[in-house]
Amino acid sequence: MNQQTGLRLMRAQHSLLRNCRSSQCGPKQTHQAATAAVLSLRRHASNSTAASAAAAAKTSKPETEAVITPLDASTVSSPKAKTFDPDVDISATLNPPASTRPPPLDLPTREPDASMFSYYYKLGKAYMAFYKTGLKAIYTNRKLLSEVNHVFQGPPGLAKQPAGSSPIAPTRAAVLLRERTSHDLARLPVFGVLVLVAGEFTPLLVLLFPTLTPLTCRIPKQTAKLREKAQRRREASLWNLRHVAADDAAGIARVAPGHVARSLNLGLALWDKMGVDLPFVQTRVQRAVRRIVADDFRIRDGGGVGGLVDEEVVMACEDRAMDVAAHDSKALRKKLAKWIGETTAKDEAAGEAAIQTILLRREN
Repeated sequence: MNQQTGLRLMRAQHSLLRNCRSSQCGPKQTHQAATAAVLSLRRHASNSTAASAAAAAKTSKPETEAVITPLDASTVSSPKAKTFDPDVDISATLNPPASTRPPPLDLPTREPDASMFSYYYKLGKAYMAFYKTGLKAIYTNRKLLSEVNHVFQGPPGLAKQPAGSSPIAPTRAAVLLRERTSHDLARLPVFGVLVLVAGEFTPLLVLLFPTLTPLTCRIPKQTAKLREKAQRRREASLWNLRHVAADDAAGIARVAPGHVARSLNLGLALWDKMGVDLPFVQTRVQRAVRRIVADDFRIRDGGGVGGLVDEEVVMACEDRAMDVAAHDSKALRKKLAKWIGETTAKDEAAGEAAIQTILLRREN
């Protein structure tokens, strides 16, 4: 279209000059016509150049925008820019999103003049709002995990690590996000049916089956009950160790796997009542201890216990068989820092041996 317009202008100016010559215009009129023709040609050339530059800039403008993934803080290119919610994004490499933990539960207070029906109606609505928020959090965590799944799988098209290069290790936040999301997704179908059937009576049923509830949907009473049950199991296991002498290496080696499993609350307590260790106790204990040691090194390398929020400190201490109900967050931070100092003093193998020593010593 621009080329056709330019040709029309050139023809119009050429016709003007020809008319001036044919009508015997004076030099001044001829000069004015020629100047007008040149200016028209320059304007057309300038407009064409500007249009070409704009088109080139538009063509060369990248269609991807850099986004920062909240789990590994690495810049990647995405066809569409993603906007993350600050309430669920990871602010540090140590803390997973707050959406992986239960949301706050705001229960109504019963007024003196309020009826029983009105109070329990508001109470049921509060619990249903809590479970609704928890179920939405599972979807949010799953979506967030899919956005940063390259942390575990590596960049697309990368078959293996180049020779001599160090593997890229995921951060603690990414690892915990994957673990908790997998845990919740495995319990989501059964719990979803329970909520649909029981409705406002769900808080009563989850106290009977506390392990079937996703982490994001656990009410405070349920969490306290699970922690109390785990603490009683640890204390009973310690009580059974009183028959083993501290200098009896063979006896300690024989009972250590079962005690560590009970201390870390592995398996069902039914095996304890039967007086036997849970099946494949050695393998399960090794897997759990390695996970804790790896987490200890991530905390140390990520800046230490000071970088953890209070909720994560409590959950980390709970994973390490500490009685979280008997101490406040400040005391738990000190205990966790001492634990990590002992397990990360050397390599991971020494850290695994240190965990067994700590659990048998039971100073925490």
